[in-house]
Amino acid sequence: MKLTGAKVGSYRLHVVGKPGPVLGSGPIGLQVINAADNSVLYTFSDSLAVPSQAATNPTGLMDETFTVNSAGSYQVTLNDLAFPQALPTLTLLLIPEGGSTPLAILPDATNGNAMQAAVTLQPGQNYRLFAVGQAGAGSGGLYSASVIGQSGQGVAFSKTLPIGTTILAGTAALAAASYNFTLTDLAFPAALTQASAMVVLNGQAVLTATNTGTQSLTASAATYSVYAVATPVASGAGSYAIQIVQPGSAPVFSHAQAVVASNATLTPFAVDVTVNTAGTYALNLVDFQTPRPLVSGSLAAVQAGAIAGSALTAPGTSNVSLSASATSGPVTLLAFGSSGSGGSLIDLNLTAGDGTLLADQPVAVGVPFAARPLSITAAGRYTVVGNDLAFPAQFNDLAIVVTQGGNVKGSIFASGTIALPDLAAGNYYINFLATPSNTDGTGTYALNVAPAPPAPTITLSADKSAVDPGGTVKLTWTSTNATSCTASGGSWSGHWTGAQAASNSDTSPAISAAATFTLSCDGLGGSSSKSVTVGVNAAPSSSHGGGGRLDFELLLGLSAMLLWRFASGRRAPLA
Repeated sequence: MKLTGAKVGSYRLHVVGKPGPVLGSGPIGLQVINAADNSVLYTFSDSLAVPSQAATNPTGLMDETFTVNSAGSYQVTLNDLAFPQALPTLTLLLIPEGGSTPLAILPDATNGNAMQAAVTLQPGQNYRLFAVGQAGAGSGGLYSASVIGQSGQGVAFSKTLPIGTTILAGTAALAAASYNFTLTDLAFPAALTQASAMVVLNGQAVLTATNTGTQSLTASAATYSVYAVATPVASGAGSYAIQIVQPGSAPVFSHAQAVVASNATLTPFAVDVTVNTAGTYALNLVDFQTPRPLVSGSLAAVQAGAIAGSALTAPGTSNVSLSASATSGPVTLLAFGSSGSGGSLIDLNLTAGDGTLLADQPVAVGVPFAARPLSITAAGRYTVVGNDLAFPAQFNDLAIVVTQGGNVKGSIFASGTIALPDLAAGNYYINFLATPSNTDGTGTYALNVAPAPPAPTITLSADKSAVDPGGTVKLTWTSTNATSCTASGGSWSGHWTGAQAASNSDTSPAISAAATFTLSCDGLGGSSSKSVTVGVNAAPSSSHGGGGRLDFELLLGLSAMLLWRFASGRRAPLA
């Protein structure tokens, strides 16, 4: 592919593909070369893989490389921890990287299918360990592989891998001491059918809990891994908590987990929160009703292996009392949600009494979703431009929503621009909800966030400041940074009133009284308006002729003349 007319700047390459059915297919390579001088600007290699999904028979794959510090004999061990049950399929291969002859294959068919083998390893050589385990349909499992020196060389390699419904709950750095290990069924939103946990060190189980309750754990100074598996009721959901506590001290390990049945309509979520000050906090489940309202939702805060306060069974707010995390362990928000066709965007948040957001996590139910944090360091107005790049095909649906806590700051559907209002400095999320149209379920979008342009500027003038009654004026206006303008006032009617071009001129209808004409414009940077007032001249005074009102002096003179003529007409003749 040749790219012409490229401008100086940063570019992003998008690759969409589907691996073939043969194991190991999917490697890709990219190279960008300057056509002018054949210099290499960029190289990249990777391997495409099918997105993870629920498999009928879950598989756990190890593909690891390691070296040793000293030559000698090492023992390779493959261990099925049978948690929660044994794996039907488990195998391992150890080979020098680049070599063609395996050093060990387990189970060892030449030694009664033993799960251990002795090998001689050399420093300076990379070794590749490949192992695969497969659980039964819809179930889980746990296995480990290790390479340990037999003459004091120590552990060269050790890894434990969960499969299917079995998960890694976390790791705990323990001191040489006695601890209480507690597994609790939280019965939220319903009691579990079964819950189990296992503590593992160097690929070996040191504690197994097959029922809820507390048991003692004697530890050495080391980092332990905690695994768990739980089964909710049919088509339902549940949750559990695990704690490791040294008596009289704060928890050294605390974990809460939400689980759903494989055929459930609910989606589980878990968010860990740090609470530094004890007090009352507002637990909020917000339904943004985008693209569709939530069908059902529930939310609980878990601390010290128990639900704090009352759980929410629908969108809303619940006040919960929490201790400082240093004394009672972290807080985990557990949630479940279901939606109808099109999906739903919701927010899980925890707010302090002064309005500070301790947790703010938007999530989506029933629709492909991604959330990108947006940090605003300077208060102001901003624009978010989103585009569907239609690669490899256009999305059926694409929504971009900017949120903070339970508030929507702006949204667009498909491609367009969000004009964000005056934002305070703080943390926000840009949420993407998309439904690809192609069968591979892939699509590409672009996003740009930038300060908004200035608010619109407007000039508006009339060719006369005043007119005679019934006269008209010509109005001329221009604007910048405006996306729309609206005219109002002045008793204008017809084509001018309402939406207007950003720059134009027009003549008013007849004006009989003083009138104010206003042009308002909106833009990405805000709104502005400009007005001009046109007065009406007073009517001119009438002349003395033409039937106007006679003044007092004229009437008085006429009266005097009439009286004189009357008197003269009645005078006697002279003798």
